[in-house]
Amino acid sequence: MKTLRSLLILGLVSATADASVWDRAVARPEDEAARDLYDAKMLEGDTATLSATIQAASGAHGMESIRRAEAAYRAAAALRPQEAEPYFRIGNLIYQLHFGCETQIQLPTCELPYATPARMQVAVDAWDAFEQRAPLDPRVGEILLKRALLNTKVVSGAPSDRVHLEAAARDYQAAFDRSDGLNGVRGDEQLLGNLAETYMMLGRLDDAIATYQRAIAAGAARVSTVYGLAVALDRDGSGAQAARRILMQGTEGFDSFKREFIRRTVFFVPEGESNYYFALANEAFGYDSAALEFWNRYVASGAHPEFQPRAREHIEQLQKQHVRAERQPAGLDDTNW
Repeated sequence: MKTLRSLLILGLVSATADASVWDRAVARPEDEAARDLYDAKMLEGDTATLSATIQAASGAHGMESIRRAEAAYRAAAALRPQEAEPYFRIGNLIYQLHFGCETQIQLPTCELPYATPARMQVAVDAWDAFEQRAPLDPRVGEILLKRALLNTKVVSGAPSDRVHLEAAARDYQAAFDRSDGLNGVRGDEQLLGNLAETYMMLGRLDDAIATYQRAIAAGAARVSTVYGLAVALDRDGSGAQAARRILMQGTEGFDSFKREFIRRTVFFVPEGESNYYFALANEAFGYDSAALEFWNRYVASGAHPEFQPRAREHIEQLQKQHVRAERQPAGLDDTNW
């Protein structure tokens, strides 16, 4: 809880927006009254935010404080529509208490029914409003990766998905451009890997492949990044290259990928997308029955319709070999898939 509170408090204290003496001198009485009310609402929001960090472990009580904080910030924004600060704090509040919980124990406010796609959208909209009003604020750089992740996770199969994915791609690229090597090898690899995955979800396979290759060249690439490249290659019609990439990671790499997935240190949007990865890997290692099961699951999930024909090609090829689907992946609990 210490880390979470310090992040929120830092975000509140570092951005306090008091009017200058000159502003006070030239302001009309009604403007000054509005400013005083704005300051009061911001303080009310800050107080409720601190209460929310303390009460987050109780779920319902934490949510009540979150709602009070958000309402106060929105009231402040209504009083001074040009101000960016209320929107920054709304985004920070929702992200930290719903989606960025950095504690050893998962907080109830970071789980359903509180941490929903609708709340992701609220945070994204708030940060968009903040950037529109203060594009040069250095804190824009702090929210890029967080906003990109939210824009990716909010994808649901709706027509608006492309808008979210394009926004995520812009944020990943901007975060990488701003890093200037400061993220280190692993940080750059993660940013580029996420960008490549987003390009693939947008159907931009050439860009996805090139960006995955940049991520791997950055060094210390995770197995999931290499598997992402393999999937992009396969979807681009280079199945043999895809299989080689997977086999080069060995069975140890496959086991590592399974652990990452089960521990949810990697995520797939939509969830059915993961079946393509496991189908391709199982097929590369010659586990044809398991591969066929995962290909069937991928098709049944309806994930990314543009790549369904390629999955059906794999299914047809395995069926020609008289392979039968394996209902339970060997050694794994089906509920993890």
